[in-house]
Amino acid sequence: MRALLTSLFPAFGFALDGANLTSAFATCSSLKDCGSCADHALLDIHDCEWCEIDRACHELGSAKSPCLPELAKESCVSTASASHCTKRSADECSDTDAFIPRQVHLAFAGDAGMRVAWKTRAHVVCEVTATQGSSSVSGVYEGSKQYIKGYGFHHSAVLRNLVKGATYQYTISCEGVSTVRSFKVAPADLESYTALVVGDMGYGSRGHAMQSRRLMEELKDSTDFTIHAGDIGYADDAFLHWDKCLTEFCYEAVYDAYMEWIENITDTKAYMVTPGNHEGECHSPFCLVSEPHRLALRNFSAYNARWAMPAQESGGVLSMWHSFDYGPVHFVSLNTETDFKNADEGTHGLNPFCPSGSFAPDGEYLKWLEADLSKANMNRQERPWIVTMGHRPWLHDAVVSADPAVEAAHAKLLEKYGVDLMLFGHKHAYHRFLPVEGNTAPPMVVTGGAGCDEGHDNVPNISGVAKGYDYLAMGSDYQVGALEVSRNQLTWRTYNSRTGDIFDPFNVSNKRELAVFML
Repeated sequence: MRALLTSLFPAFGFALDGANLTSAFATCSSLKDCGSCADHALLDIHDCEWCEIDRACHELGSAKSPCLPELAKESCVSTASASHCTKRSADECSDTDAFIPRQVHLAFAGDAGMRVAWKTRAHVVCEVTATQGSSSVSGVYEGSKQYIKGYGFHHSAVLRNLVKGATYQYTISCEGVSTVRSFKVAPADLESYTALVVGDMGYGSRGHAMQSRRLMEELKDSTDFTIHAGDIGYADDAFLHWDKCLTEFCYEAVYDAYMEWIENITDTKAYMVTPGNHEGECHSPFCLVSEPHRLALRNFSAYNARWAMPAQESGGVLSMWHSFDYGPVHFVSLNTETDFKNADEGTHGLNPFCPSGSFAPDGEYLKWLEADLSKANMNRQERPWIVTMGHRPWLHDAVVSADPAVEAAHAKLLEKYGVDLMLFGHKHAYHRFLPVEGNTAPPMVVTGGAGCDEGHDNVPNISGVAKGYDYLAMGSDYQVGALEVSRNQLTWRTYNSRTGDIFDPFNVSNKRELAVFML
């Protein structure tokens, strides 16, 4: 088309010098800066857009542009009338956009440590500094990862030897661009606190998560940190619910949107995650036909690049399994997805063309788990509670078996070392199982009803006693949970996300030999 118009140019009565002619007929992909891209026109028709995500110029509607999905329209600049870009003038181009730290989130990093993770669009080395009064701590930069070309870089740094009980201001500086945030370190004598617990949470109204997100905001100031028991944002299901995502690549746009949506929770308090099945891969029609995208996103690659859990400090592997201490509780993050016999994603995920699993040699995960639980069990005097967090439960509804492979790998081990409470997600409703007399298994809570694009499980509200458990299942409303901790008692509370009302509270006594559960 451009060649044809060039040959016909005299017929249109235009007289351009060589430089202007070259500029007029330059391809969008050859333009290397935002201004020339956004303003580019052929015969007064603007035909390019600048995408700030990959910092490249693309033709309108190009499938190669990360800004093509509707969710990414605020990240592109174009003066073309047909463009969906929110930014409509070259004056809105930003030289610093690529270096802005985005999607900042915290995680515990051992005793008196905090890990900071963030995303930038450009490949840049950043620094993290935390200040408290006149003293400062420099973070150890752990590097950056890019798991799919053109979609930014994920960084982490760890702050160690922080003053317990102190509040720090911290700064992430990338090529002169910085943001200032704050966090508080747990005091050495922390005896009681509350943790927020969510599972299976999608993004926005199409992810049916607006009620839970609002409630999380209301509970933020009264909780010390958040546990997310797998299935984070549902980027892999974007093609089912977002316009044009059947044919466009929307995985990254949805994941980015989720991370930005929760940032004002994750950048001031730790957000501790465990892997779920929806972290495993991209199985959209676009990914099925695009081998580069499919392979780049297989085997939890996005999850492990974006999240930086305390595996290094606890002997775990990536963010697949880890543990941490907080006050009187030792928390253990289980891997219910891979690395044990008959694991659902042990060889591949939902898409058989996406190999998965094998994050460690055979048996290493369960060896680590037993060693971690054994050590925690011997440390009961200092830290009386052991709580596990994982994704797939092995019970649901009226004490019905949900996942025999997960149960076979974990149940006896958790019972052997006296785990006090198990937290799971995966089922999109609330389920609770308290062992009755004669049953020495730990109590189980399934809190996978925060709201996601797959909706409710439509579980009827049922309760009763069966197979050694006092059980309850409720699927009528979305919900989030809160775990209140003291040295003498754990208290579980479930919040109706729509009303904010508390339902099904129960206490766990640390007199484990008495199996005391108070409803």
